[in-house]
Amino acid sequence: MTVIKTAVTLDNADGELLRTPKEIKLKSIDDVRLQMATLFREAKAGKIETSDATKLCYILAQIGKMISEHELEKRIEALEAIANDDT
Repeated sequence: MTVIKTAVTLDNADGELLRTPKEIKLKSIDDVRLQMATLFREAKAGKIETSDATKLCYILAQIGKMISEHELEKRIEALEAIANDDT
């Protein structure tokens, strides 16, 4: 007896079986930049829809902003701690 497996997407539509993507690092601005560049290349090559790449890049930009703001917050707190020690 032969078992035929059919891939099912999240919306229950039949589709091809896709590999689970590797983990994406997004802990630094450089990680975000590299992921945006990957999306650009994939959209340019026609591997993903440009509308999908645009949406994902927007999300990545927001993550990048949060990383920057978090870094600035840590720096300000360090400067305030130094200023408070001097008084």
